[in-house]
Amino acid sequence: MERYKKTLCQIFGKSPISDEKDVAQNIYTFRFVLFCMVIYSVENVMNMFGIFIVDKKIFMAGYVAACFFAVVHIILLLALGLEHHLTKYVSIAAIMCVIVSASISLTYHMVIIIMIPLVIAGMYTSKRISVYTFILTIISIVLSTYGGYYFGICDANMALLTATSIGNLDKNRIFQMSQINPNPVLTIGLYFVIPRCLLAVAFAYVSNSVNVIIRKSQKKAVKMEIKASKDDMTGLYNKNKLLSLVEDKSYDYQDIAVVYWDVNKLKYVNDNYGHLSGDRLIMKVAESILKVAKEDCVAFRYGGDEFLMIIRQGTEKRAEELIEIWKKELENLSVDCDFPVSASVGYAIGKKECLKDVIAIADHNMYLCKQKAHNERV
Repeated sequence: MERYKKTLCQIFGKSPISDEKDVAQNIYTFRFVLFCMVIYSVENVMNMFGIFIVDKKIFMAGYVAACFFAVVHIILLLALGLEHHLTKYVSIAAIMCVIVSASISLTYHMVIIIMIPLVIAGMYTSKRISVYTFILTIISIVLSTYGGYYFGICDANMALLTATSIGNLDKNRIFQMSQINPNPVLTIGLYFVIPRCLLAVAFAYVSNSVNVIIRKSQKKAVKMEIKASKDDMTGLYNKNKLLSLVEDKSYDYQDIAVVYWDVNKLKYVNDNYGHLSGDRLIMKVAESILKVAKEDCVAFRYGGDEFLMIIRQGTEKRAEELIEIWKKELENLSVDCDFPVSASVGYAIGKKECLKDVIAIADHNMYLCKQKAHNERV
């Protein structure tokens, strides 16, 4: 029950963005099915009141079939969940079934919408889903065109009139059907199914090309954003990234731990071993910090020789354990080094929305640690 509730909350929530693969796409796909059913319901009501002039039995038959497939879609979605690898295939199939049901009863307005699943498939990164959708589109075109001709109100019914002009069928404003196309199956195939399938091929090509260009642009933009947020020397995030994190409200009201480092004896190393050795000292401390950064951590180069790490859902125990592991990593990195490698560290616990204050406390605790180490040496 909890899983069903979670799925419904995700589907109808304000933001469908998710880190899990294909979840956001599955939500948008379901919303499209829901949107189609809302529009279809409005059209059905208008037809029942005579605003449209479509045969009510034919319209209702298509509407009931579409409702059936929409309900089946919801049941399968709840059973599988949004994260399941088969959900996207079920969702695309559901869209196709709803569209075919509507197309068989009323294809006048469905010629364009039958191509929409090709656009939806472009949201997914898998080429397999694009091929799967294209195959379903071709099948849908065949089913909707022939089904609409024989059972619904289909634009392919015009195939009946190919024997003569409309003027020869109009007598005193009364329609006179003088001749029926003797081979509608062949005519529909040549003049309706094949052209629409060719249109689907062109549509799929354009849709895929646009999606490839968009994805490449997105990847380039992400790379540029990452590059702009990283410190070139150490590989840690820079202060700009930290400032954006301060403004980020995504995990406000959560406990965080801030660990603050300051490199020891940087001036001494610069003066006695050269500035290249000073840079190496900074990089060794940064490397030790990177080695202990886990999924719940974000590490930054805060200043020239200052670093900090933010631990989500951080506790004193978590911070102290991380610092102990870090000390061992730094000790390993300082082996066989021709200059002293060390750093002072302090930490603080607080709420994310008070991040600036937590950083200040961690900085103060680091300074106390540095002073204590200095006094012990003296």
